[in-house]
Parts: sequence; structure tokens; C-alpha cells
Amino acid sequence: MLPRIIHRLDRTAHRGAAPGVRALCVLAFGLVSLLAGSVFAFSSGPLDGLTNAPGEGNCTQCHSTFPLNSGDGSLAMAGIGATYLPGQTYTLEVTLADPQAMRWGFEFTILNEAGDSVGQISPVDGTTQTSSDGNRDYAKHTSAGTFPGTLDSHTWQVQWIAPEFATGEVTLYVAGNAANNNGSTSGDRIYATSFVFGEENVVGVGDLPLASQLLPNYPNPFNPATTISFELPSDQAVRLTIYTVSGRRIDTLIDGQRFAGLNEVRWDGTDWAGRAVPSGTYLYQLQTGQAVATRRMVLVR
Repeated sequence: MLPRIIHRLDRTAHRGAAPGVRALCVLAFGLVSLLAGSVFAFSSGPLDGLTNAPGEGNCTQCHSTFPLNSGDGSLAMAGIGATYLPGQTYTLEVTLADPQAMRWGFEFTILNEAGDSVGQISPVDGTTQTSSDGNRDYAKHTSAGTFPGTLDSHTWQVQWIAPEFATGEVTLYVAGNAANNNGSTSGDRIYATSFVFGEENVVGVGDLPLASQLLPNYPNPFNPATTISFELPSDQAVRLTIYTVSGRRIDTLIDGQRFAGLNEVRWDGTDWAGRAVPSGTYLYQLQTGQAVATRRMVLVR
């Protein structure tokens, strides 16, 4: 479409068109150049603030052919489990997959509960880069990191140095563009998801201070439900959360004040929306103050 328009404008100009017509040609050339530039503007990296985090948009603002997360693809995160150790360096791997895609892009940010970036992100190689916008830092692809012509999926690596102690739970928000490599913003699939990482217990997993204890769930393995128990030395605020082994939050069962002594809660194998989760290994994590304890359980459908 664009080459044909330009060719016709060239012919008009060379036929000695009137000044008014020539002015329209110049304007049309400018509009075509602007449109063409917008098509390729972000192959070297998306704008900041498109991770689908709270207060942000995502890439469907430009790549608007399909709704968010409407394709057969997926976004996955590796290199870290459900918890992080303060100050530890992790190599995070973002994998974007889609059977129809032939070019790739991503952007993520890692935020604390206040919505501010935590830790330090840095590129591993020339396929990724970082940027900052106010109180948020971003990791994203470079032009070389779009890998045009690559089929099915692509993985990027970014280094993250976890924040120091007492940061608490953090969330990684990530968006990916599984593009069709047609040179425009049309026909691309956009995906977005998030992963939650709890802070590792500073005195060791399963060893909460002041005699607090996270007990083994029973039964384990279980179907359809299991009971999670913990003991508290005093009345205090606690949070009990279910995660996948990759760190994605399934549901928060308790978030508030609980009494001293033995506490129990039943989990029926569903997520926050009441949807049944598949068979597999899940983590249940108890946070009291700045301490965190985590145990594993197995759901068998």
C-alpha cells in the first residue's frame, strides 16, 4: 500500500503540478513518512509503562487487532521460584510462545506493594536493555532481540539483584508481543501476566521467629481439599498465600489478624476466582511480620 501511494505522488510531482497540488503532495509525503515511521518505531524497544502493571497500559494500545491474551500463546518466567533471597542475583528468563508468530518483543517491571520498582535489573546480552521512568524500571527487548523470522517462541534473559531485607512481597508484571513480522502493527498477538515472589525467611524456611510454626498440610497429596495449619505465639497479622512452583499467585487464603495458638484453614484446590486448578505441586506460604515460611503440597485430580 505505501509504495504505491508514494509512486503516484512522484508521478504527480513530475508532471509539473500546480503549486497547491505540489503542497498537497509534500503534505502527503509527510503523512506517509509519519505512518511508516510509527510502524517500525518500537522494534528497538517499546515505550515505558506497557507492562499491564497497575496504572499502566499494554501493547494493545498500538497492536490492536486482537484483544489481550486472546491467542494460543503464553508468557512464562523461569530462573526464580515462589520466593527470593534478599540481595541474591537471579537470571530471569522470559519466554514468549505463539504458534503463529515470527517476531518477538517484551517488557517487564518488578514492583513492591507500593508500586515502586525494587532490586536492580540489567541486561545479560545485546538482546535486552533497561530504562527508567520515574519510580519504575523496565527491562525490554532491543532491535536485535526481536529475532525476525524465528518461529514458535523466544526466550530473553535479564539479571535481577533482589532487594535487601524487609522489602516483602514483590510482583513482576510482563507483557509480550508475538508479532507476525508483516512490517505493521496489524495481526499481532499481545500477552500479559504477572508473577508474585515472596521474600525468603531471613532465618530459614519453616523457622518462623517467636515459636510461630507452619505445619504440614493434611492430607498430602490431596483431592479435593486439604487443611493448612499454623501456630502463633500471640495475636498478630498474618498472610497465607497459595502459589504455583513458578511463583504465580493462586489465591490468598488469609490476610489479617489471627489469634494465638493453632489456626487452620481449608483449601479446596481453586484459585481466587473459584476456578479449579490442575493437578500438580503447589506452595503455601505463611508471612508473619518480616518472616516467611513455605511448604509444598500436591494436588491429585
